Amino acid sequence: MKIHIWSVIRYLFIFILIVFFVLVFKQNYLVFLLFPYVILPAVLIPAFIVNVKKLSISGSAAVSDLEVGSNIIFYAEYNNPTYYPFLKCILSFTIRNQYYDSDKLNILNLNIMPKTEDKVNISVMTSKTGMVVFEGKNLQITGFMGMVSMTVPVAINVEVAVFPKKTKHVEVAEIPYSEGYDEYTEPDLKGSLSSDVKEIREYRPGDRMSRIHWKISAKIDELAVKEMERTSVMSLVLIPEFDKELIEDTVETLDALCRELSEDGERFEVCLYNDVACSFDYFVIDDEEALQNCYRDMYYLPLYEGADKAKEAYYSSGQKSSLLVSVCGKKVALFDDGLEVELTK
Repeated sequence: MKIHIWSVIRYLFIFILIVFFVLVFKQNYLVFLLFPYVILPAVLIPAFIVNVKKLSISGSAAVSDLEVGSNIIFYAEYNNPTYYPFLKCILSFTIRNQYYDSDKLNILNLNIMPKTEDKVNISVMTSKTGMVVFEGKNLQITGFMGMVSMTVPVAINVEVAVFPKKTKHVEVAEIPYSEGYDEYTEPDLKGSLSSDVKEIREYRPGDRMSRIHWKISAKIDELAVKEMERTSVMSLVLIPEFDKELIEDTVETLDALCRELSEDGERFEVCLYNDVACSFDYFVIDDEEALQNCYRDMYYLPLYEGADKAKEAYYSSGQKSSLLVSVCGKKVALFDDGLEVELTK
């Protein structure tokens, strides 16, 4: 708890002034003001300290994701279950994009009335893709006549993913993919299957008869299906470069390329490179949800300087042998075993 000296001095000055008028000018009726003036601080300040601990504040957002150019609506939600009014509260918070450093601290003034549960909306216009984070820092609450205040930490961390606008314009008209898999092998799955059984699960409509585990099915008297370990060897891998200077163009180009490949019915996956952990994560893109999940992971990856780091790390670490599409800014390049292949127009 912080005591505001000047507020205390002002309070004491008014008290002394009342005493002066009572004693010097014989304004005896002012004596009735002295009693509450002495009692109120002794009662209300301890009540303030106790009730502050019961105050809760949280955050939320209207949606969990949206397209760039749209408004994000964040909410600062508060709940005061007590009869004590908190008429001067200052919420300190930041709103930042994970891709772009920002230490700007924002403040929001709140008047929290007794027995009130409400929320205040904060609107943010998006202009760049990435993960936008609303993070609460602390709440400064001023008590009786500004004499005391308390600063309490606020556990607010709300994330909204901002996806690029949907477009299918890519300057690459055609990529010479390999023919991929035979349509009669496993067309309902992305990637090839190994001979290892990952798990046994119950039958679902659409499962192939060849995948049914007949021995186990006979024992449990219902159909059981073999879930195979996926080797995920795709004929085409897209790998974006997380160059901090070109990240916005990279995300937009990657999105357009994924949508164009999906519309053409191609099988492909996106490989995300973590420059700090030197690791790779693969995402099979077979629908809109898969693409959005890929972005959510991608938005947390560290940025770096350099246009070919991910590609070079991919080949030097002995990753899958496949056609590789490198995406850096607006540039799209095709590589076959490390050698760049001319793209057909």
